[in-house]
Amino acid sequence: MTTARLPFDQPHTERISRARAACLSQIITVCRAALPLSTALDAGTGTGYFAAHLSRQHNLQVTAFDVRPSNVQEAQPRHPNVKFAVGNIEDADILQLGQFDLVIAFGLLYHLENPFRAVRHLAQMTRKLLVVESMIAPGRLPQALLLDEYLGDDQAVRYVAFHLTESGVIKLLYRAEIPYVYLSRINVAHEAFHGRLFHRRVRTVVVASREPLDSAFFTLVPEPYNKLDRPYYYRSPLRWALKPLFAFARGLKGAR
Repeated sequence: MTTARLPFDQPHTERISRARAACLSQIITVCRAALPLSTALDAGTGTGYFAAHLSRQHNLQVTAFDVRPSNVQEAQPRHPNVKFAVGNIEDADILQLGQFDLVIAFGLLYHLENPFRAVRHLAQMTRKLLVVESMIAPGRLPQALLLDEYLGDDQAVRYVAFHLTESGVIKLLYRAEIPYVYLSRINVAHEAFHGRLFHRRVRTVVVASREPLDSAFFTLVPEPYNKLDRPYYYRSPLRWALKPLFAFARGLKGAR
């Protein structure tokens, strides 16, 4: 039985979890046509909401882990059909869990001090498909913001973490040597996934695959780049003024 004392059981959390689970179900249904899936890993499971969803709704053999022993102790009796473990995605020991057809990381990356290391570990454990759902920092370039988090069992272990931009998440997946990275076009019925007049979109769903996915539900995105250039060394006002001039000069040089 669930308890209201945990942050995972609050009404607003359950509402967004239902919306994310519905999106995940559509992704699995679409991908299963080309990629047979029988095993799954839920990284950063909390109290096992998505792990249970994978087991119950999609008949997958599911392993799940969380860095907090208290969350795992709560999750196992709730969902006896799932194998739970205590583990840290930033620690290489997590690789001992093995490889899985499907790996999901929902609500995990933005709670980490070392997201690049975590993504590499996720990729190493992914046999076919990796689905990442995450909060995203503002901006279009592949960057990250170091933010302080509030106290809670659903927050970073040390309450400080890097928040990646959407293109930052995409770049890390490519550099973790997953060859195909897609943005999901499946609607998530929650306002956090949609921009509004005075609020930006703050969450995304990214699908990374070992094999190409031919579907209208996904958009293949190239690896983004943020190269060190000459304006980097100038103070901010000069940087923004000189950047387009250097870009124009590079364009002229390349046209010769």
